[in-house]
Amino acid sequence: MSEGEGSSAPPPQGGLAFGVLRLLRPWQWSKNSLCLAGVFFSGKVFEPSAVAQALGTAAVFSATSSGVYALNDALDRERDREHPTKRSRPVASGVVAPGLAYGLALVLALAGLAGGYALSKAVALCLALYLLNNALYSFRLKHVALLDVLSIALGFVLRLVAGVVAVGVVPTAWIVTCTLFLALFLALGKRYGELRRTLAQDGARPALEGYTQAGLEQLLTSAATAAILAYAVFTTSSGKNPTLIVTLPVVVYGVYAYQQLVMSGEPGSEAPDLLLFRRWRFPACVVVWLALYYAVDYAGLTLFR
Repeated sequence: MSEGEGSSAPPPQGGLAFGVLRLLRPWQWSKNSLCLAGVFFSGKVFEPSAVAQALGTAAVFSATSSGVYALNDALDRERDREHPTKRSRPVASGVVAPGLAYGLALVLALAGLAGGYALSKAVALCLALYLLNNALYSFRLKHVALLDVLSIALGFVLRLVAGVVAVGVVPTAWIVTCTLFLALFLALGKRYGELRRTLAQDGARPALEGYTQAGLEQLLTSAATAAILAYAVFTTSSGKNPTLIVTLPVVVYGVYAYQQLVMSGEPGSEAPDLLLFRRWRFPACVVVWLALYYAVDYAGLTLFR
């Protein structure tokens, strides 16, 4: 990447074990909590076997995603060395050798596939598609505007589908649609944050060359609207209790509050997973939404028909 000053990597920091830990990014495993959505939406949250299957699916996706992070860091090491913050990554800084990173990526990918197959063939298929999607992203798609964010969104959809099929349920078109648009919205927010930071530093990087700030603002608004509409239709037309419409205001607030933060140039908006945890309002939205959804879908609260 051309942003930042200097092209040499900083001296290695920390030992090899700590470098490997940073390479695998366990703090990003929170994304795989989406694998638990299936057991919640299917009404099997009180069935120990279903919960165990969902947790196992989240675990194998965590292992596989860590392999993907190792592959990305090894592939991007030269560009990362010219980045003001990414040059401290384990491979770029020299703490972890590229060969070790590639080896870990392969071992974790195979372990994830084996674990997925032990859960079910359907979960293994989702993992294989997840790996294929990420391989395409790592080698090509992350440099192609629109295809890059669609690839990121697809990764979240595959997590969701894997969690649903793991508990023996066929995913509905509505839950897939809602997840796709919400993930696309977050991915576009990430690109918008990256573009603003790049412009502020008077730099450019290949992954952002196909975007403009105005264009991303339009796409963000469109994705936010699509996500909200998809969820609104889900609450009333999916065959579930129509009273689920009471959860819609929480979703609307969460989506638009996040969009406002991103478009206002909030520091760290290029990392939505971290930004969402730094602001109390977003975890609060999740808690309120879960409570309302439970009251309607599990406790049978009925206000509308």
